[in-house]
Amino acid sequence: MNSESLYYSKRILIYCIGLFLLATGVSLSVHSNLGVSPLNTLPYVLSRITSAEMGLCTSLVFVGFIALQALILRREFKVSTLLQILCSFLFGYFVSLASACTACLPACGSYSFQLLYLAASMALVALGILFYLSADLLSLPGEGVMQAVSHKSGLAFSHSKICFDCSMVGSAVILSLLFFRQLEGVREGTAIAAVGVGGFLNLFSRLWKNRLSRFLERGDEENCRETVG
Repeated sequence: MNSESLYYSKRILIYCIGLFLLATGVSLSVHSNLGVSPLNTLPYVLSRITSAEMGLCTSLVFVGFIALQALILRREFKVSTLLQILCSFLFGYFVSLASACTACLPACGSYSFQLLYLAASMALVALGILFYLSADLLSLPGEGVMQAVSHKSGLAFSHSKICFDCSMVGSAVILSLLFFRQLEGVREGTAIAAVGVGGFLNLFSRLWKNRLSRFLERGDEENCRETVG
């Protein structure tokens, strides 16, 4: 395998590991029964309404996010963005796989046990984000919508993310009340995750970001060729 193939193979590997860790974190948040993270509230409620797998609902919602990007960006929408469809269905598959893997875990018998699952969920989501962003390949469609809103409105990305998360939670709340007359997937864990994931991400970035970057660098020979060129 030449250095170029090895370079991209490492990035694809880290990207897929990141998506699977992220999906496992989502599944654990469902298992905690304390509410899922803001980005996943809508897919979760739709899965409860339709009785479809959450992985499938996640994929379809993410494809909807790609369409939303096209509506926001209009002529600035790039055809290459359609590649996000691939990562949408890959992530959806990982959610279904992770759900099957976590189904054998013991049920939460106490609130402290629920908090333990929630903490593990936040840690895995943060680690997954670190891995998949470090790979610097395709962004997930939700992040793409935030970037599109930020670009067209002039809002800072952090403010765009807050608006996006609030709209996701709001949509989930409305659908929950319409179909179940109670909240589904939105609880205190949703608010805790909104803050806690960032804390874990900062911690993991300090611990492992540099190591990940070194692992993902091109080989010495490739670096030498680029320097000479």
